[in-house]
Amino acid sequence: MPTLSSPSAPQAAGTAVAARPTLAALWELAGLWLLIVLAGIALITSLLLDVRAQEEAQIERSRLSLTLVELQEAIEGDLGLGFDLPDHRGVQPRLERALASDTQLYAIDVVDRAGIALFSTDQGAIGEALQPRAARAAEAGARQDRIWSAALPGEAIMGLPLHNAFGEVVGHISATYATQPVRFRLAVWQPDGQTLTLGAIAVLVLAIAGLLGWLATLWALQPQSARLRIECQRSQTRALGRSAQVRQRMDECLVRLDESERSE
Repeated sequence: MPTLSSPSAPQAAGTAVAARPTLAALWELAGLWLLIVLAGIALITSLLLDVRAQEEAQIERSRLSLTLVELQEAIEGDLGLGFDLPDHRGVQPRLERALASDTQLYAIDVVDRAGIALFSTDQGAIGEALQPRAARAAEAGARQDRIWSAALPGEAIMGLPLHNAFGEVVGHISATYATQPVRFRLAVWQPDGQTLTLGAIAVLVLAIAGLLGWLATLWALQPQSARLRIECQRSQTRALGRSAQVRQRMDECLVRLDESERSE
């Protein structure tokens, strides 16, 4: 009696499983592509925001330096006429007017050569010394006769040396303002037109890139999908052929059993 071979159930299960990697690979590649696109969008957005912050900071520094230069020229003009800086009563009104014309400024100070505040829009700061970091920056600015700046906790300070009639540095004019990172974070979350436009562009680019990535994934997996379909069809054909052979052997066995019973 011939040995019956079991139906090829594992092969049928393997055929069913073999059809799944196409969708799994599709989702895997699509997810990877989406992750790459998101990272690229985040990088581009970060770069654009950084460029915007740098441009705003440069514009602000230029505006502040212009204000300081105007005050420097006015005060040095008075010093050239013989006024003494500590006793010059016209300095305080000039500082008050300059502060009122710029809402971004915290304070405007005039300090002597040692860094002690002689005049200030903040009356409580008169008589106080510059912070060590600002004092070092002012000293370097006095030696090189240039504009100087220093970053302080939560704010920044920019200044210019003041010269007397003989060209000697007798003090500094300085302006304290909010640091750019704080102002920039507030500006990012404000619904201004530029920020909303930038966000809309980023979302649009993300949608287009995601769609292109999905189509590219489908196109890249097309040969693999076709190959898997062909392999599945071949596996099904082999499974059907083996099932037919098993049925044929079972029929032959039944016939032989019938003949053996009749012969007995």
